[in-house]
Amino acid sequence: MDILFTDLDNTLIYSRKTDIKKRISVEVYKGEDNSFMSKYSYELLKKLHERLLIVPVTTRTYTQYERINLSIVPKYVLCANGGQLLKNGVSDNEWYLKSLEIVADSAAERQKAFKMLEKDRRRIFECRNIDDLFIFTKCDDIKAVVKDLKSELDPTLVEVLYNKEKLYIMPKKLNKADTVRRFINEYKGERIFAAGDTEFDKGMIELADIGFAHKKLNMKNTFNEYEGLFSDYYLTKVYEYTKE
Repeated sequence: MDILFTDLDNTLIYSRKTDIKKRISVEVYKGEDNSFMSKYSYELLKKLHERLLIVPVTTRTYTQYERINLSIVPKYVLCANGGQLLKNGVSDNEWYLKSLEIVADSAAERQKAFKMLEKDRRRIFECRNIDDLFIFTKCDDIKAVVKDLKSELDPTLVEVLYNKEKLYIMPKKLNKADTVRRFINEYKGERIFAAGDTEFDKGMIELADIGFAHKKLNMKNTFNEYEGLFSDYYLTKVYEYTKE
């Protein structure tokens, strides 16, 4: 069966800041609508669900993912950048324990980063150790924080990644490309599609037989020339491919 690996935030679902004329709420947080899909993508996802395996791949934790109510219930979801695998909504402990083994060599660097960030006055959010897999927080003057961290941390063991004010200290071995390879080795797949919008997603997109990248990534050898909403575009293209 074909597989579509898709990032979630700003790829399939969007914040209230995104201008979507006909939209459907897919996440409620603290009593407020927090994330949306276009009505078009919402309905098209249901049709695609009948044609191929749809696997969301997200840096969201299991708890954060649980808040999302897509038009489908994916059989598999890769959370925490692939460190956690949900099967029919239940965390696969064997997968998680293997993930801990994979990232074990970066533990000291992650702890070092955690201590640095706890003392950093530019930090505007608590430091979180996500499932003993990676470190997350938020900072002002993010580029300067990243520069300082990179000067102190071993780049062969961890990556310092950011998206706006969000900051991640991610094990080199915990990335979406390796996660997708790991999943395919276990569950196979005839043709691989992948879509994403940030640096986190590049490796996954490049690995796919057919990749879709948000315009801001400016990637070659991918589908990224579109107008309008990215999700409407790439879901339509996947739908056309799967009609063959």
